[in-house]
Amino acid sequence: MIKNLLKRIVQTSYVKAFYKLLAVLILFQISRWIFYYFNQDAIGTLKKSDLIPILKGGLRFDLTTIAFLNLPFIFIQIFPVFNLKNKVVQYFSDFLFLTGNVLGLFANSIDIAYFKFNLRRSTWANITELGEINNFFSLIPGFIKGYSEAIFSGIFLIFSLVFLLKKIPKATFINSFHRRVDIFIVLLFPLVAILRGGDLAHSSRPLNFNHVGEYVSNPQQVALVLNTPFSIIKTIKSNAIGRLSYFSDEASLKNAFDPLITHKNESQRPLNVVIIIIESYSEEASGLYNKEWKDGGFTPFLDSLRQKSFYSEYSFANGKKSIEALPAIWAGVPSFEQPYVLSEFSGNNIDALPEMLKQAGYHTSFFHGAPNGSMGFDAFCKTAGIDHYFGKNEYPQPEDFDGIWGVWDEPYLQYFGRKLSTFKTPFFSTVFTLSSHDPFKIPEQYKGKFKKGPHPIFETLSYTDNALKKFFEYSKTQSWYSNTVFVITADHTSSFSGSKKFKSGVGRFRIPIFFFSPKHIPAQKSEKLFQQTDVSPTILGFLGINTAHISFGKNLLNDDKPDFSVFHFGNYHWLENDRLLVFNKEKPLGLYNFANDFELKNDLSVKENNQLLNMENHMKGFLQQYNNRLIENKLTAK
Repeated sequence: MIKNLLKRIVQTSYVKAFYKLLAVLILFQISRWIFYYFNQDAIGTLKKSDLIPILKGGLRFDLTTIAFLNLPFIFIQIFPVFNLKNKVVQYFSDFLFLTGNVLGLFANSIDIAYFKFNLRRSTWANITELGEINNFFSLIPGFIKGYSEAIFSGIFLIFSLVFLLKKIPKATFINSFHRRVDIFIVLLFPLVAILRGGDLAHSSRPLNFNHVGEYVSNPQQVALVLNTPFSIIKTIKSNAIGRLSYFSDEASLKNAFDPLITHKNESQRPLNVVIIIIESYSEEASGLYNKEWKDGGFTPFLDSLRQKSFYSEYSFANGKKSIEALPAIWAGVPSFEQPYVLSEFSGNNIDALPEMLKQAGYHTSFFHGAPNGSMGFDAFCKTAGIDHYFGKNEYPQPEDFDGIWGVWDEPYLQYFGRKLSTFKTPFFSTVFTLSSHDPFKIPEQYKGKFKKGPHPIFETLSYTDNALKKFFEYSKTQSWYSNTVFVITADHTSSFSGSKKFKSGVGRFRIPIFFFSPKHIPAQKSEKLFQQTDVSPTILGFLGINTAHISFGKNLLNDDKPDFSVFHFGNYHWLENDRLLVFNKEKPLGLYNFANDFELKNDLSVKENNQLLNMENHMKGFLQQYNNRLIENKLTAK
């Protein structure tokens, strides 16, 4: 009798629904470790002591995510008015279940391959970014090849789900309406608790990104606790920007961090400004700081140019995407959890370098060999004050198209140089290269000409390096060259890291940034930290443009502001001198000497508590100014 009763209970629709959800949970856990297998270099080797917390945290995030993905399915299963005997209801319920969970498993699979480019779980912004790629469909074959591990993992997980579902026998339906009401009431409260992340306490907050810190010993492990569907769901119609109130009075806030930049120069220098942004140009490609490249690295020309420039050993990108680079470099506006140009604040007024130089009499232009409008660059150029946009559409020789992204770097940089010679002076111009982008192709005539490194990107960077050498050879013959300040940098680092010091959170943001103008800027290795947001205030200060402006960087030629750099990698990373503070918006998670402890193994929080508190104060001031000014549209000094 008891056996039959248990059998009837087990076969009810409620238990069968539970089995289905359990199957999804198992596959979410499997996808997490597939994700780790393919991204171990970025996340780091796990210690035994890391496993249990990560498993607990991962389970908590997976349960909440699965509850959200399956909320319509669960509602149909437990709400007493639905007759599950009805075939239409059954089919609709199954459709909802499969749709939600296939999308969830697919999202997890995408990050198996995409994480190395982004260094964080994908968000809703990544979905919207697809609409900014004009030649998206032509890139699909390359995506299939480059993301094969993600595609095969997704197929494996989805087929595994179908296999597990077929093992679940048909369910019986409880006819008693009153019984179904009782079950609904009993199940409602644990469901709400799971949706919130585990509890219903009045003082607790619903599960969010900040909770990840409870389960990791290293900020690089954040992505392993999270899952991609959670990250996407939590960022729909949200960019994680909310008003902050660390400081209650304006004086204390400004003392912690003040984004207002003022320049006090007696005279202007009407020099041309050329900014060269190199696609995926990681510091790892340089031979200057990488002794493992015994033959001098992969960018010999740029290395030689840097040593004739104003530069730093430690310079950083403020983001991990191409679309995040321009606002940082031109306007001192970094991107953290969502690209600024894709946020609801992208229409804010900004103090952009091109516009301020245009007001000072400069001709302004932007060059990018991709199809016009790619990455939303054209829209941002209009906002920033660019007079003329030159894309693939304006390029006169279609035979130089690489077949994927745009025009090869060598012919395009020659075109760039020739166009500069037609502009009235002084001019401001920026060129954005593209040949060192995945899938890392070089023209046929150059195959075998450059040395190959541990990853194909190094060969393409050598090609771009050679293209820049030819660009400078041409530029030296032009009248405008001697009166030009060149800024050479990158949009972000590459997706590949071979050396341990470039696999860390700090290492994966290290890019070259240097200012070259032999006639006007003495060659000097600075002790400061350089970052992309420093470019605009440094250029304005050097040129003697006295216009006050808002920037979340600093003038590298002026000592008025503290030396710092900042970026987001799972959590906020604030660098001062040789120290790194990891901060999750609520509390510090660690203090490290990033210069000597690049793997971030030795937490100095207790030993250097005063330093931690000081850096935390600066970090909070920065975030409050950043968030609140975005919300209030106060990114200008006017």
